[in-house]
Amino acid sequence: MGTVYCILGVMYIAGASLLLISLAIGCHGKYGPEDLIRFKSAGLGNIRSETINGPTILEAGSIPTWLQGNFLRHSCGVFGETEHRDKALPNYITHMFDCLEIGQKFKINNGTVTFTNKWYDTVVNDIYNWYGRNMNKSSVFQPGTFGLSNAQQVDTWDPNITRSSKVVQVPHVSWWQVGDIPLAMSEGPLGVAIDTETMQQKGWIQYADDNFPMTQEYMYTNNPAHEHTEADGTLWSTVVVIRWLSASAMQLKRVVYKVGADKYRHVVGEFLYGVADLKQCHGMARFPDLDIRPGYMHSFAITENYIILPETAYFLDPCVYSHYDNHKPFFPQGFSFEKHGFSRILVMRKSDGQFFLQTRTIPLFVTHQLGAYEAGDSVHMDMLTYDDAGAYETMPVVDNMLGPDPYTTNVSRISLNMTSKSVSVVDLRRGKSPATFEMSNINYAYNGKKYTYAYMVRNFDLHEQNAITKLNVDTGVELEYLLPEGSYVQEPQFIPYPGAIFEDDGVILSQGFDGIERKAIMVVIDAKTMTLIGRVVAPDMALFGLHNRLFPLRAGSAPNFQMPAIPVIG
Repeated sequence: MGTVYCILGVMYIAGASLLLISLAIGCHGKYGPEDLIRFKSAGLGNIRSETINGPTILEAGSIPTWLQGNFLRHSCGVFGETEHRDKALPNYITHMFDCLEIGQKFKINNGTVTFTNKWYDTVVNDIYNWYGRNMNKSSVFQPGTFGLSNAQQVDTWDPNITRSSKVVQVPHVSWWQVGDIPLAMSEGPLGVAIDTETMQQKGWIQYADDNFPMTQEYMYTNNPAHEHTEADGTLWSTVVVIRWLSASAMQLKRVVYKVGADKYRHVVGEFLYGVADLKQCHGMARFPDLDIRPGYMHSFAITENYIILPETAYFLDPCVYSHYDNHKPFFPQGFSFEKHGFSRILVMRKSDGQFFLQTRTIPLFVTHQLGAYEAGDSVHMDMLTYDDAGAYETMPVVDNMLGPDPYTTNVSRISLNMTSKSVSVVDLRRGKSPATFEMSNINYAYNGKKYTYAYMVRNFDLHEQNAITKLNVDTGVELEYLLPEGSYVQEPQFIPYPGAIFEDDGVILSQGFDGIERKAIMVVIDAKTMTLIGRVVAPDMALFGLHNRLFPLRAGSAPNFQMPAIPVIG
Protein backbone atom coordinates (compact mmCIF):
# COMPACT_ATOMS: atom_id res chain seq x y z
CA MET A 1 0.00 0.00 0.00
CA GLY A 2 2.94 2.36 0.50
CA THR A 3 4.49 4.17 3.43
CA VAL A 4 2.16 6.13 5.73
CA TYR A 5 3.43 9.42 7.14
CA CYS A 6 2.10 12.75 8.42
CA ILE A 7 3.17 16.20 7.23
CA LEU A 8 1.58 19.43 8.46
CA GLY A 9 -1.43 17.53 9.68
CA VAL A 10 -2.24 16.03 6.26
CA MET A 11 -2.06 12.27 5.81
CA TYR A 12 -0.53 10.83 2.65
CA ILE A 13 0.18 7.40 1.22
CA ALA A 14 3.41 7.27 -0.75
CA GLY A 15 3.13 5.75 -4.20
CA ALA A 16 -0.64 6.06 -4.33
CA SER A 17 -3.24 8.68 -5.07
CA LEU A 18 -3.98 11.08 -2.24
CA LEU A 19 -6.70 9.99 0.12
CA LEU A 20 -7.57 9.91 3.79
CA ILE A 21 -7.01 6.84 5.92
CA SER A 22 -7.78 6.06 9.52
CA LEU A 23 -6.36 8.52 11.99
CA ALA A 24 -5.52 5.55 14.19
CA ILE A 25 -2.57 4.78 11.89
CA GLY A 26 0.61 6.76 12.25
CA CYS A 27 -0.71 10.14 13.46
CA HIS A 28 -1.54 9.68 17.11
CA GLY A 29 0.82 11.38 19.53
CA LYS A 30 2.08 10.92 23.04
CA TYR A 31 -1.13 11.50 24.98
CA GLY A 32 -3.29 8.74 26.43
CA PRO A 33 -7.07 8.54 26.99
CA GLU A 34 -6.89 10.15 30.44
CA ASP A 35 -4.95 13.09 29.02
CA LEU A 36 -7.47 13.59 26.24
CA ILE A 37 -10.36 13.59 28.74
CA ARG A 38 -8.52 16.24 30.74
CA PHE A 39 -8.06 18.38 27.62
CA LYS A 40 -11.74 18.06 26.69
CA SER A 41 -12.74 18.90 30.27
CA ALA A 42 -11.09 22.29 29.86
CA GLY A 43 -13.83 23.16 27.35
CA LEU A 44 -16.59 22.18 29.77
CA GLY A 45 -15.74 24.59 32.56
CA ASN A 46 -16.47 28.27 33.12
CA ILE A 47 -15.20 31.59 31.80
CA ARG A 48 -14.16 33.52 34.90
CA SER A 49 -13.71 37.03 33.52
CA GLU A 50 -14.21 39.15 30.43
CA THR A 51 -11.48 39.93 27.91
CA ILE A 52 -12.06 42.94 25.67
CA ASN A 53 -9.90 43.25 22.54
CA GLY A 54 -7.08 41.31 24.17
CA PRO A 55 -3.91 40.86 22.08
CA THR A 56 -3.30 37.40 20.67
CA ILE A 57 -0.05 35.53 20.06
CA LEU A 58 0.77 34.39 16.54
CA GLU A 59 1.89 30.86 17.34
CA ALA A 60 2.54 29.73 13.77
CA GLY A 61 2.57 31.17 10.27
CA SER A 62 0.94 34.49 9.47
CA ILE A 63 -2.48 36.09 9.07
CA PRO A 64 -3.21 37.35 5.54
CA THR A 65 -3.57 41.14 5.47
CA TRP A 66 -6.53 40.91 3.06
CA LEU A 67 -8.51 38.89 5.61
CA GLN A 68 -10.66 41.26 7.67
CA GLY A 69 -13.75 41.08 9.85
CA ASN A 70 -15.20 40.25 13.22
CA PHE A 71 -15.21 36.45 13.54
CA LEU A 72 -18.06 35.80 15.98
CA ARG A 73 -18.75 32.51 17.71
CA HIS A 74 -21.60 31.18 19.81
CA SER A 75 -19.50 29.98 22.71
CA CYS A 76 -20.55 28.51 25.98
CA GLY A 77 -19.52 30.62 28.96
CA VAL A 78 -20.76 28.50 31.87
CA PHE A 79 -21.15 24.76 32.40
CA GLY A 80 -21.08 24.85 36.18
CA GLU A 81 -19.40 22.32 38.46
CA THR A 82 -18.45 19.78 35.83
CA GLU A 83 -15.45 18.60 37.85
CA HIS A 84 -17.74 17.71 40.79
CA ARG A 85 -20.96 16.80 39.05
CA ASP A 86 -24.14 16.37 41.08
CA LYS A 87 -26.92 15.36 38.72
CA ALA A 88 -29.51 15.29 41.51
CA LEU A 89 -29.21 19.05 42.19
CA PRO A 90 -28.05 19.55 39.35
CA ASN A 91 -24.99 21.77 39.80
CA TYR A 92 -23.88 21.67 36.17
CA ILE A 93 -25.30 22.01 32.68
CA THR A 94 -25.97 18.44 31.61
CA HIS A 95 -26.32 19.12 27.86
CA MET A 96 -24.12 21.37 25.73
CA PHE A 97 -27.10 23.00 24.00
CA ASP A 98 -28.22 24.46 27.35
CA CYS A 99 -25.00 26.14 28.46
CA LEU A 100 -24.99 29.80 29.49
CA GLU A 101 -23.68 31.70 26.50
CA ILE A 102 -20.98 34.35 26.18
CA GLY A 103 -20.25 36.72 23.31
CA GLN A 104 -16.96 35.75 21.70
CA LYS A 105 -14.99 36.98 18.72
CA PHE A 106 -11.63 37.27 17.05
CA LYS A 107 -11.24 40.64 15.33
CA ILE A 108 -9.04 40.37 12.23
CA ASN A 109 -7.67 43.58 10.74
CA ASN A 110 -4.59 44.11 8.56
CA GLY A 111 -2.80 41.02 9.83
CA THR A 112 -3.54 41.75 13.50
CA VAL A 113 -5.93 39.69 15.61
CA THR A 114 -7.53 40.55 18.96
CA PHE A 115 -9.83 38.47 21.15
CA THR A 116 -12.99 39.29 23.09
CA ASN A 117 -15.02 37.33 25.65
CA LYS A 118 -17.96 39.45 26.83
CA TRP A 119 -21.06 38.57 28.82
CA TYR A 120 -24.31 39.64 27.24
CA ASP A 121 -26.62 41.84 29.30
CA THR A 122 -29.47 39.35 29.85
CA VAL A 123 -31.89 38.23 32.54
CA VAL A 124 -30.15 34.86 32.83
CA ASN A 125 -26.79 36.50 33.39
CA ASP A 126 -28.33 38.80 36.03
CA ILE A 127 -29.74 35.81 37.91
CA TYR A 128 -26.46 33.93 37.77
CA ASN A 129 -24.63 37.03 39.04
CA TRP A 130 -27.07 37.17 41.97
CA TYR A 131 -25.73 33.76 43.07
CA GLY A 132 -22.11 34.87 42.77
CA ARG A 133 -21.75 32.79 39.59
CA ASN A 134 -21.80 29.61 41.64
CA MET A 135 -23.97 26.79 40.31
CA ASN A 136 -23.80 24.93 43.62
CA LYS A 137 -25.99 27.81 44.83
CA SER A 138 -28.02 28.65 41.74
CA SER A 139 -28.48 25.13 40.37
CA VAL A 140 -30.04 25.17 36.88
CA PHE A 141 -32.85 27.68 37.14
CA GLN A 142 -34.44 27.61 33.69
CA PRO A 143 -35.95 24.79 31.61
CA GLY A 144 -33.59 23.34 29.03
CA THR A 145 -33.87 21.99 25.53
CA PHE A 146 -32.35 18.65 26.53
CA GLY A 147 -30.69 19.26 29.89
CA LEU A 148 -31.88 18.80 33.46
CA SER A 149 -33.07 21.67 35.64
CA ASN A 150 -34.03 22.25 39.26
CA ALA A 151 -37.84 22.38 39.49
CA GLN A 152 -37.89 24.57 42.58
CA GLN A 153 -35.48 27.06 41.03
CA VAL A 154 -37.45 27.09 37.79
CA ASP A 155 -40.56 28.09 39.74
CA THR A 156 -38.65 30.70 41.75
CA TRP A 157 -37.32 32.53 38.70
CA ASP A 158 -40.15 31.88 36.23
CA PRO A 159 -41.74 35.36 36.72
CA ASN A 160 -38.42 37.07 35.99
CA ILE A 161 -37.80 34.94 32.92
CA THR A 162 -41.25 34.84 31.34
CA ARG A 163 -42.42 38.39 32.03
CA SER A 164 -39.34 40.49 31.47
CA SER A 165 -39.13 42.84 28.49
CA LYS A 166 -35.35 42.49 28.72
CA VAL A 167 -33.67 39.82 26.58
CA VAL A 168 -33.74 36.70 28.72
CA GLN A 169 -30.96 34.87 26.91
CA VAL A 170 -29.22 35.49 23.60
CA PRO A 171 -29.97 32.66 21.15
CA HIS A 172 -26.69 30.85 20.67
CA VAL A 173 -26.88 28.37 17.82
CA SER A 174 -26.41 30.14 14.46
CA TRP A 175 -25.89 33.54 12.84
CA TRP A 176 -28.03 35.38 10.30
CA GLN A 177 -27.75 38.80 8.68
CA VAL A 178 -30.91 40.71 7.76
CA GLY A 179 -29.90 43.79 5.81
CA ASP A 180 -26.99 45.16 7.80
CA ILE A 181 -28.18 43.63 11.09
CA PRO A 182 -26.27 40.60 12.44
CA LEU A 183 -28.61 38.29 14.32
CA ALA A 184 -27.93 35.63 16.94
CA MET A 185 -30.39 32.84 16.19
CA SER A 186 -31.63 29.56 17.55
CA GLU A 187 -34.71 27.70 16.26
CA GLY A 188 -37.35 30.33 16.87
CA PRO A 189 -38.56 32.89 14.30
CA LEU A 190 -36.86 35.86 16.01
CA GLY A 191 -33.24 36.69 16.69
CA VAL A 192 -31.29 39.13 18.82
CA ALA A 193 -29.33 41.89 17.09
CA ILE A 194 -25.63 41.94 17.95
CA ASP A 195 -23.22 44.85 17.62
CA THR A 196 -20.23 42.97 16.27
CA GLU A 197 -17.80 45.71 17.31
CA THR A 198 -18.79 45.91 20.99
CA MET A 199 -20.34 42.42 21.33
CA GLN A 200 -23.40 43.97 22.96
CA GLN A 201 -26.87 42.60 22.39
CA LYS A 202 -29.24 45.23 21.01
CA GLY A 203 -32.58 43.55 21.57
CA TRP A 204 -34.89 41.34 19.55
CA ILE A 205 -35.17 42.23 15.88
CA GLN A 206 -38.39 44.01 15.01
CA TYR A 207 -39.71 42.97 11.61
CA ALA A 208 -41.83 45.38 9.58
CA ASP A 209 -44.66 42.93 8.89
CA ASP A 210 -47.38 41.34 10.99
CA ASN A 211 -47.48 38.04 9.10
CA PHE A 212 -46.59 36.11 12.25
CA PRO A 213 -48.78 37.63 14.98
CA MET A 214 -47.52 37.30 18.56
CA THR A 215 -50.88 36.40 20.11
CA GLN A 216 -52.13 33.46 22.13
CA GLU A 217 -53.91 32.08 19.07
CA TYR A 218 -50.59 31.29 17.38
CA MET A 219 -47.41 29.48 18.29
CA TYR A 220 -44.25 29.03 16.23
CA THR A 221 -41.73 26.26 16.39
CA ASN A 222 -38.90 24.64 14.46
CA ASN A 223 -37.67 27.62 12.48
CA PRO A 224 -34.43 25.98 11.26
CA ALA A 225 -31.36 27.59 12.76
CA HIS A 226 -29.78 27.83 9.31
CA GLU A 227 -31.09 30.10 6.61
CA HIS A 228 -30.11 30.56 2.98
CA THR A 229 -29.14 34.03 1.78
CA GLU A 230 -28.95 34.82 -1.92
CA ALA A 231 -26.45 37.17 -3.56
CA ASP A 232 -28.87 40.11 -3.41
CA GLY A 233 -29.31 39.68 0.36
CA THR A 234 -32.69 37.90 0.19
CA LEU A 235 -32.86 35.50 3.13
CA TRP A 236 -35.02 32.37 2.97
CA SER A 237 -36.34 30.43 5.95
CA THR A 238 -39.30 28.38 7.13
CA VAL A 239 -41.27 27.87 10.32
CA VAL A 240 -44.01 25.61 11.67
CA VAL A 241 -47.09 27.67 12.51
CA ILE A 242 -49.55 26.28 15.05
CA ARG A 243 -52.98 27.91 15.21
CA TRP A 244 -55.35 27.00 18.00
CA LEU A 245 -58.83 26.39 16.58
CA SER A 246 -60.22 25.37 19.96
CA ALA A 247 -58.97 24.17 23.31
CA SER A 248 -58.40 20.70 21.86
CA ALA A 249 -57.73 21.30 18.16
CA MET A 250 -54.72 22.83 16.46
CA GLN A 251 -53.95 23.46 12.82
CA LEU A 252 -50.35 22.77 11.80
CA LYS A 253 -48.71 24.15 8.69
CA ARG A 254 -45.22 24.95 7.48
CA VAL A 255 -44.64 28.42 6.07
CA VAL A 256 -41.73 29.37 3.81
CA TYR A 257 -40.84 33.05 3.93
CA LYS A 258 -38.19 35.43 2.65
CA VAL A 259 -36.91 38.70 4.06
CA GLY A 260 -34.59 41.43 2.81
CA ALA A 261 -33.11 44.67 4.04
CA ASP A 262 -36.64 46.08 4.43
CA LYS A 263 -37.12 43.60 7.31
CA TYR A 264 -40.46 42.51 5.83
CA ARG A 265 -41.10 38.77 5.96
CA HIS A 266 -42.93 37.83 2.78
CA VAL A 267 -44.87 34.58 3.03
CA VAL A 268 -44.03 32.69 -0.17
CA GLY A 269 -45.56 29.25 0.34
CA GLU A 270 -47.53 27.15 2.82
CA PHE A 271 -47.77 23.40 3.37
CA LEU A 272 -50.73 22.22 5.46
CA TYR A 273 -50.18 19.12 7.60
CA GLY A 274 -53.74 19.12 8.93
CA VAL A 275 -55.62 19.54 12.19
CA ALA A 276 -54.52 17.65 15.28
CA ASP A 277 -57.35 16.60 17.59
CA LEU A 278 -55.79 16.51 21.04
CA LYS A 279 -58.62 14.27 22.23
CA GLN A 280 -56.55 11.53 20.60
CA CYS A 281 -53.81 12.12 23.18
CA HIS A 282 -53.90 9.53 25.96
CA GLY A 283 -51.48 9.61 28.85
CA MET A 284 -47.92 10.08 27.65
CA ALA A 285 -48.50 8.29 24.33
CA ARG A 286 -47.40 10.08 21.17
CA PHE A 287 -49.88 11.50 18.68
CA PRO A 288 -50.73 8.50 16.48
CA ASP A 289 -50.91 10.09 13.00
CA LEU A 290 -47.46 10.87 11.56
CA ASP A 291 -49.03 12.65 8.58
CA ILE A 292 -50.16 15.43 10.94
CA ARG A 293 -46.79 15.69 12.71
CA PRO A 294 -44.16 18.03 11.20
CA GLY A 295 -40.67 16.61 10.89
CA TYR A 296 -37.85 18.46 12.62
CA MET A 297 -35.34 20.44 10.54
CA HIS A 298 -32.14 22.12 11.71
CA SER A 299 -31.29 23.08 8.13
CA PHE A 300 -32.79 22.82 4.66
CA ALA A 301 -31.68 22.90 1.02
CA ILE A 302 -31.90 25.48 -1.76
CA THR A 303 -31.23 25.32 -5.49
CA GLU A 304 -31.61 27.89 -8.24
CA ASN A 305 -35.35 27.21 -8.59
CA TYR A 306 -36.45 25.32 -5.49
CA ILE A 307 -36.63 25.31 -1.73
CA ILE A 308 -36.30 21.70 -0.57
CA LEU A 309 -37.32 20.81 2.97
CA PRO A 310 -35.84 17.46 4.08
CA GLU A 311 -37.93 16.86 7.19
CA THR A 312 -36.44 14.26 9.48
CA ALA A 313 -38.13 11.33 11.20
CA TYR A 314 -37.78 13.31 14.44
CA PHE A 315 -41.43 14.30 14.60
CA LEU A 316 -43.08 17.11 16.56
CA ASP A 317 -45.69 15.65 18.86
CA PRO A 318 -48.88 17.76 19.16
CA CYS A 319 -49.74 15.88 22.35
CA VAL A 320 -46.93 17.71 24.16
CA TYR A 321 -49.22 20.73 24.39
CA SER A 322 -51.73 18.73 26.41
CA HIS A 323 -49.26 17.67 29.11
CA TYR A 324 -46.13 19.83 28.79
CA ASP A 325 -44.09 20.03 32.01
CA ASN A 326 -41.94 23.16 32.10
CA HIS A 327 -39.69 21.58 34.73
CA LYS A 328 -38.45 19.12 32.13
CA PRO A 329 -36.53 19.73 28.89
CA PHE A 330 -38.70 20.46 25.88
CA PHE A 331 -37.20 18.32 23.13
CA PRO A 332 -37.62 14.89 24.79
CA GLN A 333 -41.23 15.85 25.48
CA GLY A 334 -41.99 17.52 22.16
CA PHE A 335 -40.17 15.34 19.62
CA SER A 336 -39.67 11.64 19.04
CA PHE A 337 -37.63 9.76 16.49
CA GLU A 338 -39.92 7.26 14.78
CA LYS A 339 -37.67 4.47 13.54
CA HIS A 340 -40.60 2.81 11.79
CA GLY A 341 -41.70 6.09 10.25
CA PHE A 342 -40.29 8.08 7.34
CA SER A 343 -38.49 11.24 6.36
CA ARG A 344 -40.65 13.65 4.40
CA ILE A 345 -39.25 15.71 1.51
CA LEU A 346 -41.18 18.80 0.44
CA VAL A 347 -40.27 20.79 -2.68
CA MET A 348 -41.48 24.35 -3.27
CA ARG A 349 -40.95 26.45 -6.38
CA LYS A 350 -39.40 29.77 -5.49
CA SER A 351 -41.14 31.52 -8.38
CA ASP A 352 -44.75 30.91 -7.27
CA GLY A 353 -44.55 29.34 -3.80
CA GLN A 354 -46.25 26.12 -4.87
CA PHE A 355 -45.43 22.92 -2.98
CA PHE A 356 -45.66 20.79 -6.09
CA LEU A 357 -43.91 17.68 -4.81
CA GLN A 358 -44.08 15.65 -1.63
CA THR A 359 -42.32 12.32 -1.21
CA ARG A 360 -40.83 10.10 1.46
CA THR A 361 -37.64 8.24 2.14
CA ILE A 362 -36.13 6.11 4.90
CA PRO A 363 -36.24 7.50 8.47
CA LEU A 364 -33.23 9.76 8.95
CA PHE A 365 -32.01 12.46 11.27
CA VAL A 366 -30.28 15.40 9.58
CA THR A 367 -28.14 18.12 11.11
CA HIS A 368 -26.34 20.18 8.47
CA GLN A 369 -26.32 20.63 4.72
CA LEU A 370 -23.33 20.60 2.39
CA GLY A 371 -24.64 21.79 -0.98
CA ALA A 372 -27.56 21.13 -3.32
CA TYR A 373 -28.10 21.58 -7.05
CA GLU A 374 -30.30 20.67 -9.99
CA ALA A 375 -29.20 18.23 -12.67
CA GLY A 376 -31.75 17.58 -15.39
CA ASP A 377 -34.89 16.09 -13.83
CA SER A 378 -33.09 15.48 -10.54
CA VAL A 379 -32.10 17.46 -7.49
CA HIS A 380 -29.07 16.36 -5.48
CA MET A 381 -28.95 17.34 -1.81
CA ASP A 382 -25.87 16.56 0.27
CA MET A 383 -26.16 16.50 4.04
CA LEU A 384 -24.99 14.99 7.31
CA THR A 385 -27.37 12.22 8.32
CA TYR A 386 -27.78 9.81 11.21
CA ASP A 387 -29.78 6.66 11.80
CA ASP A 388 -31.45 8.13 14.88
CA ALA A 389 -31.54 11.34 16.94
CA GLY A 390 -28.49 10.48 19.03
CA ALA A 391 -26.60 13.45 17.55
CA TYR A 392 -28.88 15.56 19.77
CA GLU A 393 -30.05 13.19 22.45
CA THR A 394 -26.76 11.45 23.22
CA MET A 395 -23.62 13.00 21.72
CA PRO A 396 -23.82 16.51 23.32
CA VAL A 397 -24.66 15.20 26.81
CA VAL A 398 -21.80 16.40 28.99
CA ASP A 399 -21.31 13.02 30.69
CA ASN A 400 -21.06 11.37 27.26
CA MET A 401 -18.65 13.99 25.94
CA LEU A 402 -16.27 12.84 28.66
CA GLY A 403 -17.07 9.16 28.13
CA PRO A 404 -15.91 6.40 25.80
CA ASP A 405 -18.82 6.00 23.37
CA PRO A 406 -18.12 7.20 19.80
CA TYR A 407 -20.79 8.21 17.30
CA THR A 408 -20.85 7.92 13.51
CA THR A 409 -22.04 10.37 10.84
CA ASN A 410 -23.20 9.53 7.33
CA VAL A 411 -22.22 12.05 4.67
CA SER A 412 -25.15 11.40 2.37
CA ARG A 413 -26.38 12.48 -1.05
CA ILE A 414 -30.15 12.36 -1.31
CA SER A 415 -31.20 12.47 -4.95
CA LEU A 416 -34.78 13.23 -5.90
CA ASN A 417 -36.15 12.54 -9.37
CA MET A 418 -38.73 15.28 -9.94
CA THR A 419 -40.66 13.24 -12.49
CA SER A 420 -40.90 9.83 -10.87
CA LYS A 421 -40.63 11.17 -7.29
CA SER A 422 -38.14 8.41 -6.57
CA VAL A 423 -35.51 9.00 -3.89
CA SER A 424 -32.05 7.48 -3.56
CA VAL A 425 -29.52 7.84 -0.77
CA VAL A 426 -25.80 7.22 -1.33
CA ASP A 427 -22.65 7.55 0.78
CA LEU A 428 -20.44 10.40 -0.47
CA ARG A 429 -17.44 8.95 1.38
CA ARG A 430 -17.56 5.77 -0.70
CA GLY A 431 -17.38 3.37 2.24
CA LYS A 432 -14.41 4.84 4.10
CA SER A 433 -13.89 4.00 7.77
CA PRO A 434 -16.62 5.42 10.05
CA ALA A 435 -16.06 8.81 11.64
CA THR A 436 -18.01 11.63 13.20
CA PHE A 437 -18.34 14.74 11.03
CA GLU A 438 -20.20 17.94 11.82
CA MET A 439 -20.61 21.65 11.02
CA SER A 440 -20.33 21.26 7.24
CA ASN A 441 -19.85 24.28 4.97
CA ILE A 442 -19.05 25.04 1.33
CA ASN A 443 -17.86 28.02 -0.69
CA TYR A 444 -21.07 30.02 -0.38
CA ALA A 445 -20.68 31.43 -3.90
CA TYR A 446 -21.69 27.90 -5.01
CA ASN A 447 -24.74 27.68 -2.77
CA GLY A 448 -27.61 26.18 -4.76
CA LYS A 449 -25.31 25.41 -7.70
CA LYS A 450 -23.12 22.53 -8.85
CA TYR A 451 -20.18 22.37 -6.48
CA THR A 452 -17.28 20.06 -5.71
CA TYR A 453 -15.87 20.68 -2.23
CA ALA A 454 -17.28 20.59 1.29
CA TYR A 455 -15.49 21.28 4.58
CA MET A 456 -16.33 19.62 7.89
CA VAL A 457 -14.89 19.02 11.34
CA ARG A 458 -13.87 15.39 11.72
CA ASN A 459 -14.10 13.55 15.04
CA PHE A 460 -16.63 16.06 16.30
CA ASP A 461 -17.59 13.59 19.03
CA LEU A 462 -14.10 14.33 20.45
CA HIS A 463 -13.09 10.68 20.86
CA GLU A 464 -10.24 11.00 18.36
CA GLN A 465 -7.93 13.76 17.26
CA ASN A 466 -9.82 16.76 15.87
CA ALA A 467 -9.37 17.60 12.18
CA ILE A 468 -10.84 19.77 9.44
CA THR A 469 -11.69 17.65 6.40
CA LYS A 470 -12.14 18.71 2.78
CA LEU A 471 -14.34 16.29 0.84
CA ASN A 472 -14.56 16.11 -2.94
CA VAL A 473 -18.24 15.15 -3.30
CA ASP A 474 -17.69 13.93 -6.87
CA THR A 475 -14.85 11.51 -6.16
CA GLY A 476 -14.96 10.88 -2.42
CA VAL A 477 -11.32 11.97 -2.01
CA GLU A 478 -10.66 13.54 1.38
CA LEU A 479 -7.90 15.88 2.42
CA GLU A 480 -7.53 17.20 5.93
CA TYR A 481 -5.71 19.44 8.33
CA LEU A 482 -5.07 17.53 11.55
CA LEU A 483 -5.11 19.74 14.63
CA PRO A 484 -2.54 19.19 17.38
CA GLU A 485 -3.74 16.87 20.11
CA GLY A 486 -5.74 18.72 22.71
CA SER A 487 -6.98 21.37 20.24
CA TYR A 488 -10.65 21.47 19.29
CA VAL A 489 -12.54 23.54 16.71
CA GLN A 490 -16.22 23.32 15.91
CA GLU A 491 -17.01 24.88 12.53
CA PRO A 492 -14.97 25.61 9.40
CA GLN A 493 -15.97 28.67 7.33
CA PHE A 494 -14.76 29.17 3.77
CA ILE A 495 -13.55 32.69 2.88
CA PRO A 496 -12.61 33.26 -0.80
CA TYR A 497 -9.40 34.97 -1.83
CA PRO A 498 -9.82 38.40 -3.46
CA GLY A 499 -10.24 37.72 -7.17
CA ALA A 500 -10.72 33.97 -6.63
CA ILE A 501 -11.14 31.93 -9.82
CA PHE A 502 -11.47 28.31 -8.67
CA GLU A 503 -13.93 26.95 -6.15
CA ASP A 504 -11.30 26.19 -3.53
CA ASP A 505 -9.38 29.47 -3.95
CA GLY A 506 -9.62 30.68 -0.39
CA VAL A 507 -9.01 29.94 3.25
CA ILE A 508 -10.80 28.05 5.98
CA LEU A 509 -11.35 29.96 9.22
CA SER A 510 -12.15 28.11 12.41
CA GLN A 511 -11.94 28.77 16.11
CA GLY A 512 -12.12 26.78 19.32
CA PHE A 513 -9.71 26.11 22.18
CA ASP A 514 -6.46 24.46 23.15
CA GLY A 515 -7.13 22.19 26.12
CA ILE A 516 -3.44 21.93 26.96
CA GLU A 517 -2.69 25.66 27.02
CA ARG A 518 -6.28 26.41 28.15
CA LYS A 519 -6.58 29.23 25.65
CA ALA A 520 -8.90 30.11 22.78
CA ILE A 521 -7.42 29.51 19.33
CA MET A 522 -8.12 30.52 15.74
CA VAL A 523 -6.66 28.78 12.71
CA VAL A 524 -6.42 29.87 9.07
CA ILE A 525 -6.09 26.96 6.63
CA ASP A 526 -5.36 27.02 2.90
CA ALA A 527 -8.55 25.58 1.42
CA LYS A 528 -6.80 24.13 -1.61
CA THR A 529 -3.99 22.25 0.15
CA MET A 530 -5.48 22.03 3.67
CA THR A 531 -2.21 23.21 5.18
CA LEU A 532 -1.84 25.70 8.00
CA ILE A 533 -1.43 29.37 7.09
CA GLY A 534 -1.64 30.77 10.60
CA ARG A 535 -2.64 29.95 14.16
CA VAL A 536 -3.25 32.50 16.90
CA VAL A 537 -3.68 31.91 20.62
CA ALA A 538 -5.88 34.20 22.71
CA PRO A 539 -5.03 35.52 26.19
CA ASP A 540 -8.07 33.76 27.69
CA MET A 541 -9.94 30.47 27.49
CA ALA A 542 -12.85 29.52 25.26
CA LEU A 543 -15.24 26.65 25.88
CA PHE A 544 -17.17 24.36 23.59
CA GLY A 545 -19.88 26.04 21.56
CA LEU A 546 -21.66 25.92 18.24
CA HIS A 547 -21.57 28.04 15.08
CA ASN A 548 -19.33 30.92 14.08
CA ARG A 549 -19.45 33.51 11.29
CA LEU A 550 -17.17 36.18 9.86
CA PHE A 551 -18.96 39.53 9.63
CA PRO A 552 -17.60 42.66 7.95
CA LEU A 553 -15.91 45.09 10.29
CA ARG A 554 -18.43 47.34 12.04
CA ALA A 555 -21.44 45.32 10.89
CA GLY A 556 -24.39 46.23 13.07
CA SER A 557 -22.52 49.00 14.85
CA ALA A 558 -24.26 52.09 13.47
CA PRO A 559 -24.85 55.01 15.88
CA ASN A 560 -27.87 54.48 18.15
CA PHE A 561 -28.28 50.95 16.82
CA GLN A 562 -30.85 49.52 19.23
CA MET A 563 -33.98 47.42 18.78
CA PRO A 564 -37.14 48.40 20.66
CA ALA A 565 -38.32 46.03 23.36
CA ILE A 566 -40.79 43.30 22.45
CA PRO A 567 -43.97 43.49 24.52
CA VAL A 568 -44.62 40.59 26.84
CA ILE A 569 -47.44 38.33 25.67
CA GLY A 570 -49.79 36.61 28.10
